Amino acid sequence: MKSEHRHELQTNDLGKLVHQAEPYLETYGVKALVIGGVLLVLVIGYSAWKTSQTSQEAEAWTRLAAANSTEDFENVYDEFPGTNVADWAMIHAAESHLQSGVRNSFTDRSAGTRDLNDAKEQFQKLLDSSSTKPEIRERALFGMARTEESMSDGDLANATELYKKLIQEFPDSIFRKLAEQRVKPVDGEKVAALEEEGTKNFYKWFHEQSPKPGDRQRPGFNMPLPGMTPGGAGGDAKEELPGLPDLPGLPSLPGLPEPLTNSPQTDDTKTDTPKPEAPVKEAPAKAEPKSADKPATPAEPAKKTEAPAEKPSPEPATEKKP
Repeated sequence: MKSEHRHELQTNDLGKLVHQAEPYLETYGVKALVIGGVLLVLVIGYSAWKTSQTSQEAEAWTRLAAANSTEDFENVYDEFPGTNVADWAMIHAAESHLQSGVRNSFTDRSAGTRDLNDAKEQFQKLLDSSSTKPEIRERALFGMARTEESMSDGDLANATELYKKLIQEFPDSIFRKLAEQRVKPVDGEKVAALEEEGTKNFYKWFHEQSPKPGDRQRPGFNMPLPGMTPGGAGGDAKEELPGLPDLPGLPSLPGLPEPLTNSPQTDDTKTDTPKPEAPVKEAPAKAEPKSADKPATPAEPAKKTEAPAEKPSPEPATEKKP
């Protein structure tokens, strides 16, 4: 009885609530349905957007891992702006420009300056952004300091300030030791490396240089040969170029002496004729007999080859002995 009574009470309470809600449903029912539909659409849209962002970020990381050149890094940055992958692509592109800029400064100053300017612009963009992660900012500070040092005309104040800022902001940085080597005196030195007059004079001298790709040539190339103009084989055809000097003819070699052994050396000691005169004077005469004696020697082996062919019959050999 108690359970039935409770069920009746609950039914009555539910009926009362429905009865009380009828005026509200009539007034705000349509609005409630619209709001509920909008919320459902927003939830579905957010889920789809989150899924697409995840797939896009995965694609961006894949593209970044496959990048092998400065252009590849810059393409990743342009195609995925506003993402963490874009910042990593930017720091890789800036560091790549810095490396090529330093290398080209020794062989092609215009190309080196262009690369260093690109690196400086990209490093500065990362340093100015408030969304740059600390690990990327750390590398950007060190890269900017190196760029300022490489482009210095003898005034190293900017590079020194950036190195010190790196040490101050990131005391545990992996670049701290390298930075301290530039702005703090080494053991036994009174002045830091960037504060030495020799360092400033070198950067001032190096900044004034303007190497070009054609300035460095391998030795031996484009060297004028005897009888040629300094610019190569070209020139006015009417001009007579001095010919190459005639090379002296090779001296005629005397006949080669026969191979000597211990026994002939003893014979040479017995003869009165001196050794140096024998090859010079008698060599032309000995050359002909040697050529005549040599053909006789091959005739003997020919006979020897015929002898084994006649040896199979032992009886004729016994008959010839008596």
